[in-house]
Amino acid sequence: MPNLDFADNQFDLCLCSHLLFLYSEQLSLEFHIASIRELLRVASEVRIFPLMQLNCEPSPYLGAVIDALDPECFKIQICPVAYEFQKGGNQMLKISQRAISERLAA
Repeated sequence: MPNLDFADNQFDLCLCSHLLFLYSEQLSLEFHIASIRELLRVASEVRIFPLMQLNCEPSPYLGAVIDALDPECFKIQICPVAYEFQKGGNQMLKISQRAISERLAA
């Protein structure tokens, strides 16, 4: 990442586990945004887990990443999950591309 050797919209779902947000101290905000945009290029839905850093603190990048994504093009949700990787780490970020009809209605 952030460059993937796949065609646009090649997948319905892309899962990113234990990389983005977890390594916020090691990977820049720009890397996070570019990587997520690339995942959204190749898949109509992206799920990222966990949203915590290695030190069990929330990632400082989460808000900035959400703000960087166009709400007219993407539906963005923070969803609870049944699995808790770290204490308090039981949420995932779910980003899906909005259908053209949804965009026109907004």
